[in-house]
Formats: sequence, structure tokens, C-alpha cells
Amino acid sequence: MDAVSTTPQGPGRELHLRVGTAQRERALEVIRNAAADERITFDELEGRVPRALGAVTRADLVSVLEDLAPAAEVDAIVGLDAPIGEGPGFTWDDPLVLEGKGWRQLTVSGDWVTPPFIEVHSSIGGVLLDFTLATAPAKVIDLVLVVNDWGTTTIVVPEGWGVDTQATQAEASYIETRGVRTRPQHGKPRIIVRGRTSGQVKVKLSDERDALKAQRFVEKGRPGMPELPRA
Repeated sequence: MDAVSTTPQGPGRELHLRVGTAQRERALEVIRNAAADERITFDELEGRVPRALGAVTRADLVSVLEDLAPAAEVDAIVGLDAPIGEGPGFTWDDPLVLEGKGWRQLTVSGDWVTPPFIEVHSSIGGVLLDFTLATAPAKVIDLVLVVNDWGTTTIVVPEGWGVDTQATQAEASYIETRGVRTRPQHGKPRIIVRGRTSGQVKVKLSDERDALKAQRFVEKGRPGMPELPRA
């Protein structure tokens, strides 16, 4: 009979090694995906995120992920070096901040790259976030609203995307979702909306008119839109 090796294989045999930003960010993506798939609750998401962010060693990350992914995948995560993107919005502590200015509506539309961490700040004029032509490199998008605006925050998403507004606080009238499910189709992104707005929140499914408006917005030079990465 051949001898059986009892030596742990992969990165797991060196759990004392320290991890960096790339490993922590990959772990966060797994945790957010688990929330998107409803394998963990939002409260569990909130509890695991600080643990992943504060991870010092591979063992710290393994303890957060071991019930969310197979051992081989966890080993790959804790040994990963390459992030999914660079710049604002690709790390938890450096979100892409979108700020409304003056009386004009904050409009983000066209062929833009949607990072996994976004914050929206607006005090007047309303907000339109149009994902019709957007490219999303991550399966879960963490969207935080800091909107002291009595107007409307409108979120437009393509067919198959999911939008979860359960953690959103709206002081005015309502939060309305039209034809958009909380859970996305397989392989499609899910937006988790949280934070607070003084106004209303409307979530709708993109249609031909929205696609046409997005194209025209691009043709006009994206008036008033912050400079963002494009697809």
C-alpha cells in the first residue's frame, strides 16, 4: 500500500503568512457574493466584512471563508495577488464617490465601468444612476446613498440584474421597485443599496427608451457627469 501524505497542500499549509490588500478584497467579493446568493444574511455580511478587512494572516481569512467556498477555492483566494481592478471604487476603504453639484441632477449613464464600491452624495437636484450600458467587473456592487435631497434617486438596471434595497432608509414617500428582483439571474450583478435619503428611491428595469437616452447622453458629451472609467 502506498504511503499517504498528511502534509497540507496549497497555501493552507502556511496559514501563518500575512495577507495583503488583494487577498482581503478577494475575500470581500466572496462574502458579498454569498449575500447576493442569500447564503448569508445582511447581518452576517456586516459581521464578516470587518473580519476580512482586519485579517492579518491567511488563517484569519480562512476562518471567514471556510463555510462559503470549497477548500481549494479558499486556498486560491488567500494566495491571490491580482486585484480585479485599480483606482477608486475597487477597494472597500476607497469607494468611487459620485457628488451632485448645484441644482442640476447628478446623472451617471452611458458606457461606464461600475466598480464594486460606490458612494453617492447629493443635497439637491436628484440622482439618476443608469446601468443600462455599464460594465460590472464584480458580481456584487455595494451602493451607499448619502442623499440629503428631497428629490428622487432613480436606479436603472438591465434585464437580469438584481437590486436589494432592504438596507436603505428613505424618509419621504417610498422606495419603489419596478420589475427588478432582489436576486439576479445567474452570472448577472446584484446591487446592494444601503444608506439614507431624504427623498424617494425608484428602481426600474431598463427598456429601449432608456437605452436610447443613454446613447444620446453619451453623444452630448455626458453633461455634468463626473469623469469615470469607460467600458
